[in-house]
Amino acid sequence: MKVNSLLLTILAGALLFACQSPTSEQVQKDIITNTDDQRRLRILIDSMEKVVYNENFDLDEGSSSSLMEAYTEYTTKYVGDQRTPEYLYKSAAISRAVGLPIKAIRLYDRILADYPNFERNPEVAFLLAFTYDEDLKQPERAKEAYQDLLDKYPDDMWAEQATARLENIDKSDDELIKSFMEQNKTD
Repeated sequence: MKVNSLLLTILAGALLFACQSPTSEQVQKDIITNTDDQRRLRILIDSMEKVVYNENFDLDEGSSSSLMEAYTEYTTKYVGDQRTPEYLYKSAAISRAVGLPIKAIRLYDRILADYPNFERNPEVAFLLAFTYDEDLKQPERAKEAYQDLLDKYPDDMWAEQATARLENIDKSDDELIKSFMEQNKTD
């Protein structure tokens, strides 16, 4: 009786373990499904980009929103994919264009934090600061962000832009006009 009970316990344990562990066939199926879903999302994004980024550069709010949702789905599911930081960048650009600067800032922050080797990071750092500066009218946060760009990418062309913005960030419109007029006289 004890042998049957022990055998039954071992068999039940093996059956339970087998049910919990995916077979290699299940893993392959999941990989194929995952790849198919990734391909589907890329095709969807490519087709939506053609609509949103038309030759007239007129952003349709509905199409833009749908494209940002597709970018979000892709970047959430495929964090390590090489397209992810580019899709985040594009989603941030659309966010700014449709008047969602806080969303853009979150996306810029995510790119800088999660993708430190993304080739566009100097530009992303500039756009982060510029969004604080121009869209949110938060000059102190903008100054910090411009300075971060200068500290991290001192030799980049975006550092030159950040320096120019820092030189003029506290000037009023009248002061800027006067400054430009004086500079034109000397040039």
